[in-house]
Amino acid sequence: MATTNKQRILAAARGQSIDKLPLGARIDLWYNYHLWHGTLPDKYVGCNIPDILRDLGAGVQLRQSPIWKVEYRDTEVVTNKEPPYTTTEYRTPKGTVRMQTMFTPREGARVEYETELPFKSADDYPAIEHLLENTRLVPYLDDYLKNAEMVGEDGLVIPAMSYSPMQEIMRKITGYERFFFELNDHPSKLENLYELMKEVVWQKLKILAESPVEIAQVCSNWSDDVHTPIFKKYFVPWFQEVVAFLHDKGKLTFVHADGEMKRLIPMFLETGIDIAEAWSPAPMTSVTTAELRKAWGDRVTIWGGVPAILFELQYTDEEFDDYIKHLFKEVAPGKNFIVGMGDNVGFDGKVERVARLAELIDKYGRLPIEV
Repeated sequence: MATTNKQRILAAARGQSIDKLPLGARIDLWYNYHLWHGTLPDKYVGCNIPDILRDLGAGVQLRQSPIWKVEYRDTEVVTNKEPPYTTTEYRTPKGTVRMQTMFTPREGARVEYETELPFKSADDYPAIEHLLENTRLVPYLDDYLKNAEMVGEDGLVIPAMSYSPMQEIMRKITGYERFFFELNDHPSKLENLYELMKEVVWQKLKILAESPVEIAQVCSNWSDDVHTPIFKKYFVPWFQEVVAFLHDKGKLTFVHADGEMKRLIPMFLETGIDIAEAWSPAPMTSVTTAELRKAWGDRVTIWGGVPAILFELQYTDEEFDDYIKHLFKEVAPGKNFIVGMGDNVGFDGKVERVARLAELIDKYGRLPIEV
């Protein structure tokens, strides 16, 4: 029988018997904001995220940077940093493309986000194709190994992973809106970009497959914006191949499914992905956990179920408790479910409610849950 937080999370993901619902909590948004502003509670000054979650009695979900470094052949990379912006030019023999990102840790962010994407017009295809053809990934495990030792048996370290190839193009190359115009106007060019991006993402997956990482992220930030015909054509077959590959290497797979994805829910089962992490139910989206459970049964492990807004002051302690107790009824008898945030405790959230969540699991989340 699993007895540590890490063992419970992994056992639940595999559909094995455990004594109580696992709790894999994320508080990095809350932590980063208060660390930046110097407003951490006195008892947590000098503490890291695992320290705080241990004190709160919760299992740890610690996010970190990727486990590889990126190198480019036959390309001059010129970077200019003017905080909070970083502008990067990729100067290739086929042309130059430029992107800009923004990182504002004072807001609690853990990663940068894109403010300017490299694709501006069809004239950029040759340069981007050259860039992808000459992208090489080199394994880099130092940070992961340090974090895994720090977390120990209290939870899991989750390295960052790119999106699946077509969503990587949507998000990081063209942008979602322009993607659909390009799919209509230049389908063969976009298809070629897709094939090149697949080769890049395969490099990442092969590094993950040979690493100590237990659960491999294969995509992120799903929502109905992806559109079901696109998902059916470009996502489902890709995941079927990737999941089979990673399963052969002894890895579990998950996707960060934190958006409004009612239309995608039926197709999730076709992918073979093991875990839908950061599940954000109503009132943050239009789907309840009971509805998701009915659609998937225990064929997919759900990780999440506690809306981020539930930690805010607009909800009373009584309302918090009532929601969590109802959540346990929705997932009864409790197999293939990991309690977590959808997807984080906000900077203005009551972090003490993470401790309350652990208490409620001890009281009402013993398996099998009987309604």
